Amino acid sequence: MDLVLTAISGAAFGATLTASGVWNPSFIVEQMRFHDFHMLKVFMTAGSVSALAIHLLSRSGYVPKKARAPSLLITGIPYDGNMIGGTMLGLGMTLTGACPGTVLVQVVTLTYPGIYSFVGGVLGGILYVPLRKYLIRSGSCVKPKDESLWLYTKLHINSDLAILVWVAMYVSVVGAAMVLAPPTQQNPFLPPIVGGLSIGAAQMASLAIRGVPIGISTAYEDIGAKVYGMFRKSGKDRECIQTVTPSLAFATGVMLGAATLARAVPKVALAGTTTSLEISPSKALLGGVVMVFGARLAGGCTSGHGISGMSMLATASVVTVASMFASGMGLAQLLS
Repeated sequence: MDLVLTAISGAAFGATLTASGVWNPSFIVEQMRFHDFHMLKVFMTAGSVSALAIHLLSRSGYVPKKARAPSLLITGIPYDGNMIGGTMLGLGMTLTGACPGTVLVQVVTLTYPGIYSFVGGVLGGILYVPLRKYLIRSGSCVKPKDESLWLYTKLHINSDLAILVWVAMYVSVVGAAMVLAPPTQQNPFLPPIVGGLSIGAAQMASLAIRGVPIGISTAYEDIGAKVYGMFRKSGKDRECIQTVTPSLAFATGVMLGAATLARAVPKVALAGTTTSLEISPSKALLGGVVMVFGARLAGGCTSGHGISGMSMLATASVVTVASMFASGMGLAQLLS
């Protein structure tokens, strides 16, 4: 039953991702090029709702507030995993026009080059599993109450005030973008603010149904672990292969929700198939590997760190998302 509820939660997220249009490769790449700000508007609107929902639910005791711990690699530099992984994630997003979550929508809507990016992502998960023990710093456990996990405690700011200021900043940026960067093209998707609110509602559904915020990239690592386990002989590994993890159930739900909405509103799916981006299969495949490998190094992707972690002002998430957009936008300028 828990897996069924997780899949239902994933379906809600998949449907809202599809309706909002942020899965469209053009929106992702054009955001990185500073040519279109649809993705930014949706992302920050969803983040605003998520921030308020997570904070209020945690204050009421309904949902425990758990920050994403920093990813610590062998370099010894603080937040090295978040910086390196976030950088790789951003590069992969620009190369593919996708992220680990939106590529699932691209697959079910038959959007080019989604299938190549997805295969690359699965390969990235498979590659990460045997290498993670060599990359992760030994003894890197962080205490749950370590104040460095939260940006506001690290800066000695009241949490209520910090969240209100954070939401106000998001709303101000979205408002400025609506005025200064109006839509550059007609599309069948929800208006960005409505789309962001719908994704925020899916976040609230995830918190209400399973008490956990949304996140996608762990599913690729789980696939990698299952594939890697096929070549090992122990009974424990064979048992693991047969187990459906919550992350896989959520990702499956995302694809089912996206497919259902695309079938109900065909013009939404058609908008993705008409993209004019020139992304070769080899570039999409490579980008998928880099994107997912980086997401796992960072301990999360645009969903887990961007929408969920940033909403809680988790220090690791802020570092990851900053690295992600800096590298993605930098590469986009070089390629254009």
